[in-house]
Amino acid sequence: GTLVARAGTALVAMLAHERGVPVLVCCETYKFAERVLLDSICYNELGDPDDLVPAERDGSKVAEWRDMPRLKLLNLVYDVTPMKYLTMVVTEAGVVPPTSVPVIIREDAARMALQAKEAI
Repeated sequence: GTLVARAGTALVAMLAHERGVPVLVCCETYKFAERVLLDSICYNELGDPDDLVPAERDGSKVAEWRDMPRLKLLNLVYDVTPMKYLTMVVTEAGVVPPTSVPVIIREDAARMALQAKEAI
């Protein structure tokens, strides 16, 4: 039921949840995984740190971050959105609550095991 998506998704989902706005996620079931992610650090990608700062022509001191030995920038590409901020997941299997994602994963695994057994 936890969503891994582009950085900023968790913040938008949290704000929408706080304002009573439904949060719908569109996702194909082949992207579902049983892996447990506790934070957004595991299995993440790093973006270009220069994307976080304004261009040097803006005159910002942060634009010269490479000259600051004690400053390191971390540009994470993905974040983790907790299930409690998601209303529904739209899939090819239908529109389901996030709590039903593990059921879909189990059903797909059982179906694939049956197909593999029949192929033997």
